[in-house]
Amino acid sequence: MKERFYKWTTSKKIVASFLFLILVGSILLSMPISQLEDVKTTYMDHLFHSVSMVCVTGLSRVPISSIYSTFGLSVSLLLIQCGGLGLMTLVASAASTLGRKMRLRERLAVQEGINQSDAKDLKTYLSNIFKYTFFIEAMGFLSLCIYFIPALGFKKGSFTSLFLTISAFNNAGFDNLGATSLNNYVHEPLVNIVISFLIILGGIGFIVWFDVARVLSNNYSRKQSPFNLIQLFRKLTLHSKIAIFTTFSLTFISAFLFFVVEYNNLNSIGKFSFFEKILASFFQSITMRTAGFSTIDYGAVHPFTLINFIFSMFIGGSPGGAAGGLKTTTFVMVILLIYNELRGQKNVNVLRHTIPESLVRNALVISVIFLFSFLLGSTLLLLLNPEVPYIHLMFETVSALATVGVTVNLTPSLGVASHIIIMIMMFAGRVGPITLVDSLLRKDKFTKNITYAKGKIIIG
Repeated sequence: MKERFYKWTTSKKIVASFLFLILVGSILLSMPISQLEDVKTTYMDHLFHSVSMVCVTGLSRVPISSIYSTFGLSVSLLLIQCGGLGLMTLVASAASTLGRKMRLRERLAVQEGINQSDAKDLKTYLSNIFKYTFFIEAMGFLSLCIYFIPALGFKKGSFTSLFLTISAFNNAGFDNLGATSLNNYVHEPLVNIVISFLIILGGIGFIVWFDVARVLSNNYSRKQSPFNLIQLFRKLTLHSKIAIFTTFSLTFISAFLFFVVEYNNLNSIGKFSFFEKILASFFQSITMRTAGFSTIDYGAVHPFTLINFIFSMFIGGSPGGAAGGLKTTTFVMVILLIYNELRGQKNVNVLRHTIPESLVRNALVISVIFLFSFLLGSTLLLLLNPEVPYIHLMFETVSALATVGVTVNLTPSLGVASHIIIMIMMFAGRVGPITLVDSLLRKDKFTKNITYAKGKIIIG
């Protein structure tokens, strides 16, 4: 078995690691010690929640705080943390710490799992991931304690702060507060701001963290001003520039559209003060990118707002982090391809860089597969639930596929077949449609790039 596993492709190893974690999680959650007394649950409930936790989504059949004990919620936290960082990353880091040297295939598998461009100095890279992760989570935990300990008491307030911190940073969207997520805290600036920052930091990617740290460190060593943001931005790598610019652009656009459309909607933010409307607008915009928390009822918003949210969820966060979705850089590559084609420009150019054709082709293929997965999932849900408005099914599908985890109060009311489809969507969205398909296909080692006579097809 060990030799067989070693010979598997990188994609199969990634898929297997997530499947293993899901199976172990579902067994642990189904144990009596993990559940509250007099709670009636099925293995399907625990399997669904395990998939959602490992895939850092946030959808649930039943609010987890109403069925799981403190032990069960602790298991949930562990699954979320492992799912966010990736089981292979954790195992590789542990092996590295214990002094075990990884073989090349193992290094490549971990490299693929964390979206690193190469496998050089992997030990330092993994070490930095954990240092940054736990530092950011510690800061988030202490910040939330300022609010939740006085409000809920030391024990419950501390655990709630820890749970929300880990869930937000890993873009999971789970909470231990009940069925209404963060709706009761929609007017609390500290809670909204801290969780928003955790979501952004967890979703923008490890590569961007390290690049920003590098630039700030260089600036500090040369005693240059750390407040000249334009100058600092210019020193970042092309990837970081695109990821940061796209993240903040989409966040502001989505928040503005939500603010304008929902301004007078009494069922969402119509009764809020001007500042509270701005706070709620930015929180929804940020959480919709991939996190899954909510401070309002999404079943009561304008249909245009749902379309806005579907678009935000579809794009998702950036590569190399806990975020799901198509990814910001992939989206930008496709937009740039279309723009350059319309201009008659053969190459895809951005910020005085020419993007390799292979990267552009990969971005286009990933986009098509992601779009096809979304349409297939929503169509299957429509076949099973013809009485439900299609826009709600689209919302639920993209929420699962992009591992966001928000709902229009639909997930708990769906049947078992629909839940199976949603689980598949969550899993495919976490490991990546390309990885999933590639892991299921047996590659022929004798296959080569074959060229035939050129054929012409009329398009358009």
